[in-house]
Amino acid sequence: MNSLKFILRFFISAFIVTTTGAIAQNANNIGSFESGGAACVVAKKLGNSLAIEWTTGEPSVAQAIDKAKLALNKQGYEYVFPQANSHNNHGWMVIIKTRYRTYTGRERISYGCGFDNQSLEAAEQRALSNLRSYSWGWKPNLGYEIIEKKQY
Repeated sequence: MNSLKFILRFFISAFIVTTTGAIAQNANNIGSFESGGAACVVAKKLGNSLAIEWTTGEPSVAQAIDKAKLALNKQGYEYVFPQANSHNNHGWMVIIKTRYRTYTGRERISYGCGFDNQSLEAAEQRALSNLRSYSWGWKPNLGYEIIEKKQY
């Protein structure tokens, strides 16, 4: 009987947390705080990044991710993964790309996405951090190019 009570409490708690999170993520205005959605999604195969799509100005992060995923799916990419997102209604976005050889000699393409509500420079630093977290073999001396930077 005690284990049944524990399981029931667990599921009720999980339901409340999940429902509360979903409501908060989809809300456009929470008091004086305006939320929005921006995201970048990457198509990958065997660890290599094949393409990237990004979107800003959506009502929620979930909708931004879905829109970017759909764009990649329409281009024929099957394996697409959200890589970065922002709840900020307005801010800066930077997308970077690098092409380098791994220590085993394989050519690799990787992307980094950065969002920041304060500055372009901070968004670029976030994009570099994002690139490093997804591409462990990439080092700053291998370089990168900015393929998109914009204020939204």
